[in-house]
Amino acid sequence: MTHFIARRIWWGMLWYMRRPFIRRLQRAAINLAKPEKREQARQTMIKQEKFARRIGLPLITFVVRFFFLSAALTYLTMFILNGVADGWLVIPTQDVVERQSSPR
Repeated sequence: MTHFIARRIWWGMLWYMRRPFIRRLQRAAINLAKPEKREQARQTMIKQEKFARRIGLPLITFVVRFFFLSAALTYLTMFILNGVADGWLVIPTQDVVERQSSPR
C-alpha cells in the first residue's frame, strides 16, 4: 500500500515538473547565469534531474512508510496510555479484592 501511494505521489510530481510553466522557469533560471556559465548551469540542472529520477521514488517510499509507522506508533502509544489511565497496570490492593469478592 505504501508503495502504491508513493508511486501516485511520484507520478504527480513528475507530471507537475513537465508542465510548460515549470519548464519556462527552469530555462529562466539557466538564463540568469552569466553567458559563459550557462552551459555549465544547464549541465548541472541535467545532473540534478538525473539524480532526482534515480533517488526520488525510493525516497518518497521511505517517507510514506515512515509516516505510516509514525501514525501506527502514535496510535499504539495512545492505546497504551488510555489503558494505563483505565487501570490496566494497577495491582489491586487487598481492600479492592475484598470488595469485589464480597456479595452485594
